Amino acid sequence: MTAVSTISKSNYRLLLEVSFLFFLILSIPYDPYLYESLSNGSLFSFENAFQLATYRTSFVSEGAYVGSDVPGYYNWLIALVTAFVLVFVFGNYFRKRCQWDDETLYYWLRVLLRYRLALAITFLGIVKVLPIQIPEPTLSDLHTEYGDFLRWKLYYLTNGIATAGYLPLIGALEVIAGLLLLHRRTAVIGAGLLIAVLLNVVIVNYVYDIGEQVYSSFLLLVASVIFLYDLPRFYGLLVSHTGASPDLFVPKYHHLVSRSRPYLQVVFLLLIAGFSVQSYVVWKDSRYPFPEQQGVSKWKGVYDVKDFVWNGDTLAYSLTDKNRWKDVVFEEWNTVSIRENFTVKPDSLKPRISAQNARNFEYIGNGGRRFYRYAYRKIKENEPASLVLDGQNDPQRKFDFLVDEVDDATLILRGRDQAGNALQVRLEKQAKKYLLQEGRRKPIRIY
Repeated sequence: MTAVSTISKSNYRLLLEVSFLFFLILSIPYDPYLYESLSNGSLFSFENAFQLATYRTSFVSEGAYVGSDVPGYYNWLIALVTAFVLVFVFGNYFRKRCQWDDETLYYWLRVLLRYRLALAITFLGIVKVLPIQIPEPTLSDLHTEYGDFLRWKLYYLTNGIATAGYLPLIGALEVIAGLLLLHRRTAVIGAGLLIAVLLNVVIVNYVYDIGEQVYSSFLLLVASVIFLYDLPRFYGLLVSHTGASPDLFVPKYHHLVSRSRPYLQVVFLLLIAGFSVQSYVVWKDSRYPFPEQQGVSKWKGVYDVKDFVWNGDTLAYSLTDKNRWKDVVFEEWNTVSIRENFTVKPDSLKPRISAQNARNFEYIGNGGRRFYRYAYRKIKENEPASLVLDGQNDPQRKFDFLVDEVDDATLILRGRDQAGNALQVRLEKQAKKYLLQEGRRKPIRIY
């Protein structure tokens, strides 16, 4: 035992028992948000698989919105108090039944933490290797003013445009570290790698108010406890230069556990491989996290609002008129975003991968545009098509238009909004080039 030299044997045993129960309680999949999310989609959907792998124990529900989510730490306090109570009330009973020595108890604690962390971190790494968690900016993002984004959205967009392989590299490190955790001999390497990565993740969550401060801190705590077992050996070898004694502990398994261990590891690897394939298919075939339904491809682009008629009055271009539009963006999918002369209250939901969020990434955190999902219907060739816009970040707003395509670059919209106001809008597509798409003369490399 490498830690007994600094604390008494009785206190060391108490620390092990409380720690084991603390992490066991925080591994209970109790989270009302998780169950609500699972009920909104197919049981075997990509979103549900991710939610199950990255679940958190929430006796006190964490907030659904970005910001400083301090109440989530109450779950740690509940687990710690419960662990102390269980040890003092039932400790003697379980010691007689299990008869584990300190090294065996510490070993099974590390096993619990290794697999708990490996499952979560590999899934988190996969959605970074593929641009799912942090995708590239949309056309609407590129036509939103910098100050109209929430801080977390700025961080995501900044990393989404990184061309030097930053996000795939971080994701690959997380996947590699997760795989290293599956083997006892390499677990300390994986834990040390994750401490370096997760420390940055925790800091970013606090600085940019991403809202996952509690969960990222929990993953960092788990990695630290795994690494702590070999810390004295690392200290002796690398700092004090006094040498390091090898770990001579050999776990003894029940015959059923000994037979099932290889199969359980294979099942674990199959889960990771299956989620990798599922993630690629979802990203490639359905554009996750953006809407799956295809839009009118020839309309994709940014449009200047040349003419705007409101209830029969032609409104000239203005920086103050609350009714007039500034510009309109048609995305590749069935989304239209409109920029007006006043900011919109941004949707501050957390950017989570969840069936409950219904692919809302494009408009959450954006306070500069109103987003709409549109339904396009062409009945007859020589008659105007129908275009219905349903508000996303402002669900009360709706437009019902008839569309005339004057030419390849001009659209005329005629119709009414949800309040019955009559509108006639002429849109002209801008021949816009984006430096992000044009690329650099020489690509950036960070390795």
